[in-house]
Amino acid sequence: MENSTQKYLTAYRKPLQAIAMTCALGAAASSAAADDGRITFTGSIASTTCVVTGGGPTVTGAANGNFTVGLPRVSVTSLNAAGERAGDTPFYIRLSGASCTNGAVARVYFEPAQSTNINAATGNLKNATGTGRATRVEVGLLNSNRAAINMFNDTPQTTRTIASNAAQFDYWAQYVATGGAATAGTVSTDVVYSIIYN
Repeated sequence: MENSTQKYLTAYRKPLQAIAMTCALGAAASSAAADDGRITFTGSIASTTCVVTGGGPTVTGAANGNFTVGLPRVSVTSLNAAGERAGDTPFYIRLSGASCTNGAVARVYFEPAQSTNINAATGNLKNATGTGRATRVEVGLLNSNRAAINMFNDTPQTTRTIASNAAQFDYWAQYVATGGAATAGTVSTDVVYSIIYN
């Protein structure tokens, strides 16, 4: 992806033998750098184009796929040890629209490469840092079965079959103490997601 930089070699007067040796060494190095293999990437683009919206009792900005889920203000005593969870908050991602093809199978995919806040070790979302921020706390997600979602390795996966041009994915967001007792402060984080079809 990065632009490669091209280096230039300045030639000096040298005996012919030295120049020939340099050429021979260059040929050997080129041979040693032979390809080790090839990776082929395949995929497909779906024609299904559902309208994506978010919703829930504390959701704002739900008119499109970008929205905010407000978690409640909880006490540090409810997050006084690593692994403690609090502030369960329901929300959903809904697919709809005339072009939302019936019978298509959809799922929500949280993008680990684009979402810099995902903690690879926990699968949760790291809190923003800086003055006034709570520490040792992350935001975790649960699916409709109350199973914790690892957003880094995309497990467990939940699918929905589109019917009546609509489908809905229900979630819970919650605070998760990480690395010890959480400290008081504000929490703000985000995740990038995509809808995967069939």
